[in-house]
Parts: sequence; structure tokens; C-alpha cells
Amino acid sequence: MWSVIAFTDEPVLELGLWALLRDDAEFALTCVCRSRLEFLRAAEEQQPDILLYSLADDPNLSVALALRRVAPRAAVVICGRDLPAEVAHQALNLGVRGFVCRSAQPSAIKECLRVAASGDLWMEQSLSMRLLNSRPIRLSPRQGQLLGLLVQGLKNKEIATSLGITEGTVKAYLTTLFEKVGAKDRFELALYGLKNLRHLQGARIEEEAPMPASARPLELDGQRTGHKPSSAPRKSRGAARTHHAGVWTS
Repeated sequence: MWSVIAFTDEPVLELGLWALLRDDAEFALTCVCRSRLEFLRAAEEQQPDILLYSLADDPNLSVALALRRVAPRAAVVICGRDLPAEVAHQALNLGVRGFVCRSAQPSAIKECLRVAASGDLWMEQSLSMRLLNSRPIRLSPRQGQLLGLLVQGLKNKEIATSLGITEGTVKAYLTTLFEKVGAKDRFELALYGLKNLRHLQGARIEEEAPMPASARPLELDGQRTGHKPSSAPRKSRGAARTHHAGVWTS
């Protein structure tokens, strides 16, 4: 059973959380705090699995930053309405694991909590697309090189050979890219690369490079990428997956 501590100063939201989680077999809502100080103190003392709070109570993400210090192992989940992409980027950098709309269905809220507590990342598809369409993100030269090879349609093993690194290192880079870019799968990451790669430092695509026979091109608004969406989950909890609207992707 996952332990949950929540923070809101809105009585209606507090009642809704109790009604949603009180008798649930998966979650134990231990308390709903009504102030930041109470929330931080409870998080530090109880060290719960999940910390849930409303973005309206923390527009500058100072609470999220403080939670990383007092309860580093807890999965932080933010709820709000129409989360701005810039705020979501900042929250991801602070280690927030879940983003859910306050108007989401109860099943979606529970799934977000479950996924975040398991060590993966959950967000709704609308937020995922806003992240993809937001300002270009600064990548390291190595991340840009890897993204360029991904756009060409290379698989992990082929990328590893091209860059002279292990396949496990490639997976680690991809995990970082998924979270940094906000992509939910390789298809969206390739789409992001096609739209933005020319602006990213250290990223160079050899347009005339031959595509390996193993790559299967897909059409993207008249452009091609060799990505085929994967349906196989990762088994390691060290490599986070991104979930959106009830669908997980690796």
C-alpha cells in the first residue's frame, strides 16, 4: 500500500481527496495539510511514498524544491489546471514524477499516483504535446548526436556502435532525453528532433547517411523517421518510463 500526504488549502479539494482515497486498497491517505509548513513537516516526519499538492499553492515551485530536501525518496505529484510547459520543465528538473489535471477522472488520478510511486513519470497527453512544442531545449553535444542518430532511424545497438558506447549507456541517455524533452516515446522524441535538431548545440544530422535495413521509416508530415513505437516495457526501475493518459511508453 502506498502512503500519501497531500497539501491543499481548498476545503472542496480536501474532501475530494478523502473521498477518493480513504477506502482504497492501494493508497493510504495519512493526512491532508492546510499550510506549507505543516506539509513539509509531515513529509519529513512520515517519509511517505507520495506527496501530492496543488500548483496553485506553489506557483514558483519552492515547495517542490524543499520536498527534495526533506523527503528525497518520495514521489512528488503536482495537480493543477493547464500546467504551463515552462513550469512543467522546471518541475521535471526538480524531480517531480507526476502531473495531473484537477479535472481528471478519479481513475486517472489514481494511475498517476501509482505510476509516480513506482518510480516512473506520468503526465497527460495534452501536457506532453505542450512540452514538445515549447521552446527548444539545450542539449549536450552527446545528447544532440544521439538524437540525430535516432532521427535517422537507428536502433539502440546501432547508436551504441556509432558512438562507441554501450547499449546500456544509450538507454540511459534516452531516459534523460525523454524527461528533458517531455516526450512520451521514441516517436515523439524523433518528432521533436525533426522540428528542433538544427537549433540544438552539438547536434548534426548527416542527411545523406544510409538508413540501415533494420530501420522501418514512418511518415511524419512528409518527413521520415525510422522509429517504430515500442510496446515492450522496461524492467529496470532505474530507467524511468513516461506515462500519459493511462498509456505507458518506453
